[in-house]
Amino acid sequence: MVWLLIALVSGVVLAGGMSALVFRAHHEWTWTKPKKACVTCEVPRAPLDLIPVVGDLAMRLRCRSCSASVAWQYPVIELTIVALTVFHAARYALGFWVDPVASDVVWWYAARDIAFSLFLLTVFVYDFNYKLILDRVTIPAMVVALVWNIALGYSGYELVFAMVLLFLFFLLQYVFSRGRILGAGDVRMGLVIGAMLGLAHGLGAVLLAYVLGAVVGGVLLLGGAKQLHDRVPFGTFLAVAAFAMLVWGNWIIDLVV
Repeated sequence: MVWLLIALVSGVVLAGGMSALVFRAHHEWTWTKPKKACVTCEVPRAPLDLIPVVGDLAMRLRCRSCSASVAWQYPVIELTIVALTVFHAARYALGFWVDPVASDVVWWYAARDIAFSLFLLTVFVYDFNYKLILDRVTIPAMVVALVWNIALGYSGYELVFAMVLLFLFFLLQYVFSRGRILGAGDVRMGLVIGAMLGLAHGLGAVLLAYVLGAVVGGVLLLGGAKQLHDRVPFGTFLAVAAFAMLVWGNWIIDLVV
């Protein structure tokens, strides 16, 4: 079970580096480095308090200097990052929901899926909070996904074709709706999803995102939480759908087809 220990340590390290980035990439947090200072009194945290989850619990979710509450999102996001890291490590270590082609370089696939999942988590949380998908996130993710998949033996031509097709699909909706249906960030997500998932799984992710959006939007409308003219952050649905296709894509396609 050495893989479990490595996964846990890696998850904690990733959580420490990424958790606040999800929130503090926004312009209102440009004054501080992620997690190193209280957002109320601006007093830096002690080194031990920076340990993901453990540090927050040791502080009792309050700043030691001014007693301001630590937002609950931080430990939740940190736990999610650790859980995603362990989840993908377990998939490949135990051999479930794993593409047969991954058998030769299994841990490179595990590392890839962890990286992709953390990107999708960033998109989900940031778009949910700010209704934005940042270029500084999507452009590096697109390049990394394309290079990583080609290095693992996927066809570069197919990946680029998928990127262009999904990009144009979203772009046409953006242009004809004048941005009322989709935002510019959603259009760029087409490039990322194509680079990550390829053609078949990428199309499946887009279809699944629309289904999820319709279901959730319908529930919100019926519950009175949203009006018909209100927009919902579509990037959140794209992130969830892309994650589902990343892990269970083959099973989902076999089920539908």
